[in-house]
Amino acid sequence: MENFNINEDRRNFNDSSAAIHRKLDELILLLSDTSLDNESLQELQRKFHAAIGSAASTTALSPYVKDGKKNVAAENADADFNQLLFINQLDRNAQKKFSVNQLMNKVIRVVISLLLVLLGFGMIIMPAPPYFEMFTLFYINPNDGVTIMDVISLIVAFTGIYILISTFSKRKGK
Repeated sequence: MENFNINEDRRNFNDSSAAIHRKLDELILLLSDTSLDNESLQELQRKFHAAIGSAASTTALSPYVKDGKKNVAAENADADFNQLLFINQLDRNAQKKFSVNQLMNKVIRVVISLLLVLLGFGMIIMPAPPYFEMFTLFYINPNDGVTIMDVISLIVAFTGIYILISTFSKRKGK
């Protein structure tokens, strides 16, 4: 007798699951035939997730189960992240524009850093004006030494190297 009830429960579950799948297929067909704006799609998505969340409390669907004691901060962060994703739906054009802006930012930083390195080494190689030559910090021989112009040009070159390295290094902030 108990075996019969288990089979009947499975049959009822399969019938309700099949009905849900049919309705979901109908919804997919309706959505593919219509063109909705972003706000309408976000509202449908919120309703869908709310329905899954309400069903999760009875069926214990693991990502949607609410445990009062565990992972309260992670749950709040997840909810906030989902809300941000719902509000800020990025389409392909916005993603492409963002990627192009990031690429242009990197290219400009690389060009500026290479120009600074070139300028710094150019200042070292080229002869300095006489009023910079009089401020020699360290004499190598009686006729030559490290001047203020050399120090300034090294600072410019190292600034360019720093910008170049920071452009290609992976940072958490960017």
